[in-house]
Amino acid sequence: MPPTESRVRLVRRLWEAVADGGLGTALALTEPDMEWIPHTAGGRVLTSQELLAFFNEFQGEQHISEARLYSVEEEGEAIVASGSFRLKGGGGISDFQIHIVYEFEDERLVRASTHATKADALDSIARPAAGG
Repeated sequence: MPPTESRVRLVRRLWEAVADGGLGTALALTEPDMEWIPHTAGGRVLTSQELLAFFNEFQGEQHISEARLYSVEEEGEAIVASGSFRLKGGGGISDFQIHIVYEFEDERLVRASTHATKADALDSIARPAAGG
């Protein structure tokens, strides 16, 4: 199987895992030392465990009730996924769109960064993070 196909398959599996069992289920599919850079964390780089704690604090009483993947595209060595999450609980429902850049070394997923817009996601590929 070509490298891009296996990368796309992994990204789709991650989104399916979030939809089926939440963020923790998806993170179980990744390496513990993987780097996560959520745009809502002010540039901080988090491990998978730190990401889970950060997201639990961020979502408060809400939980992900739906994860919809709209597109998965190859951009150079990275994969860009665009979709949305629906959070329920705490007396309400909120939807937000998200764009995630998944970076690989060989076939190993090593870093993912989230972005509010697809333009920001594509810009991050053109200008790699410091130290990366």
